[in-house]
Amino acid sequence: SYFQHGFFQTNEMFDNAPFIVQVDSTHNQLTGTLFGVKIIDKNSFKLTVHAKDKFPYDIETERFNKNKLANIDLEKTYQFDENITSDYYSFKVSKSIFFKEKDIENSKKTYSFKLHKTDKLAHKLIRNVTINPINKDASILQLNIKASNPKKNINILNKITDIYIRNSLDEKNIMAINTIYFIDEQLNIIQDSLAFIENQLETFKLKHPNLKIVDKEFGTYFQKQKLDNTLSEQSVNIKYYQSLLSYLKNDNNVNSIVSPTSMGISNPELNGLINQLLQLYAKKGDLQLTTTQKNPTYQAVLSQIEHTKNTIIENVRNLIASASIYENDLKNRINSFNKNINKLPEAEKNYLILKRKYEYNEQTAVYLQQKRYEASLAKAGTESDHKVIDPARLDSDIPIKPKKSLAYFIAIIMGLFLPIAFISLRDFFSDTIQTRNDLQNATNIPILGVVGHSEKTTSMAVLNAPKSIIAESFRGLRTNIQYLAVNKKNKIITITSSVGGEGKTFNAINLASIFALAGNKTLIIG
Repeated sequence: SYFQHGFFQTNEMFDNAPFIVQVDSTHNQLTGTLFGVKIIDKNSFKLTVHAKDKFPYDIETERFNKNKLANIDLEKTYQFDENITSDYYSFKVSKSIFFKEKDIENSKKTYSFKLHKTDKLAHKLIRNVTINPINKDASILQLNIKASNPKKNINILNKITDIYIRNSLDEKNIMAINTIYFIDEQLNIIQDSLAFIENQLETFKLKHPNLKIVDKEFGTYFQKQKLDNTLSEQSVNIKYYQSLLSYLKNDNNVNSIVSPTSMGISNPELNGLINQLLQLYAKKGDLQLTTTQKNPTYQAVLSQIEHTKNTIIENVRNLIASASIYENDLKNRINSFNKNINKLPEAEKNYLILKRKYEYNEQTAVYLQQKRYEASLAKAGTESDHKVIDPARLDSDIPIKPKKSLAYFIAIIMGLFLPIAFISLRDFFSDTIQTRNDLQNATNIPILGVVGHSEKTTSMAVLNAPKSIIAESFRGLRTNIQYLAVNKKNKIITITSSVGGEGKTFNAINLASIFALAGNKTLIIG
């Protein structure tokens, strides 16, 4: 995966990255680690890698290499198309067709790429893809992916449907494919034999340039040719039966079974049993995805598969026995013709033997090629039971998330709620006095006055600024104090607080100043 990092957000790129990473699949690789790329100029880039306690991943085995542990903190400049190799990774970074020198050099954007673990990426894709019928009565499925990169995921959906249809065709063509594979194996053997015998015939003719075959022996030779052709067909059939028996006995992949009809063997019973076995294996595969091995239905299918296989094995053994009897009969009849041929002169006899071997192999090759052609026609004429009605496309240009209206609504609510909640909690847990009401709620002692905070550097607020608000506060305080103990001529006022720095000196100086300005004799004792 390729990424472009801007100032605020990171975007995944697909088919438009300015560089391409070519991974060495035979080497260990770091998966799930971001490799940072800062393009310096048209020839070089800076690679940044940070990894701590990570096992490298073996791409070929699809497993982590537990023998190595990566701890990397790398920042290094490399050239484009340079092999970048360590014990934990090996790749090459090349410029793509989207590399534009002007745009790259003037841009402050950085890039990165990441290698993925195969099965982890596949499971992530499985979680992202949703498949649903368009309605409960329809046989049409709708595939959907919700992701941040539309172009990439449109390609993914199209590839999923392409593989699905291809697999459907492969399942329908499995018999034809196996037939072609089996015939090709036999043809390779026959072609080798033909080439060898051709060389022998050519050498024999060079040694005997005046060789002639007498006409009276044409009938015997011709009949022997017909028997050879029949024997070659019978030999191919026996090889097919033995191959089928081997697959069934060794419990090999049932999809490798070749249909008897495609080999020219007309046996409705055997063909029906093989089709029945294939259907049972398909049913077994479906049940494995939806149930456990202890399920009675699954166990019943296994029992039916075993019974069908035993029936086919018994049937094939009987066919091999009867085919072998027929093959021996053909060989005996061919031997009788050979005796007649042996009466010919030595050179003519040897020539006929070579020619018979050649024509036997040639007829076998023609027979196999005919069957291969028939199987190829059957494969080419097969059509999938499924088709794509609509290719994948972007459902809407409007982003499905985040929803702007919901985001704005939540932002407004949070903008109102958070400040209110903060102020309320701060006031609730506050243990300091902020207002006159706090004092009135905390004590029954009468409050004579409130003096505000002074921003002046000096404590002589009343004398230096007699018309200020603080001076007026002290005047109000002086008036209220005069009403206390009116009968006393000399009054003693004590100013105190719990700790230092709370304003005792400030209040004492200014309170004494305001009394002195009113003509009262005032004494301050500290």
